[in-house]
Amino acid sequence: MGEKLMEFYSVVEEREGLSGKIELAKQTNLPGTKAATAPDSAENVERFREAVTDILGEEPPEL
Repeated sequence: MGEKLMEFYSVVEEREGLSGKIELAKQTNLPGTKAATAPDSAENVERFREAVTDILGEEPPEL
């Protein structure tokens, strides 16, 4: 559970640091601690993909 969501957190942290992780938590309403146990549902993955695109200004890599 939450493996893909945590990969999104890793991508954002690598490129944007702590401020990126905070922004991802704000936009998804799912902080990293809860994302680790949340289901990798299609809805959650899409919500994270959209937030990462907004934060990075580009599509995240396919996970």
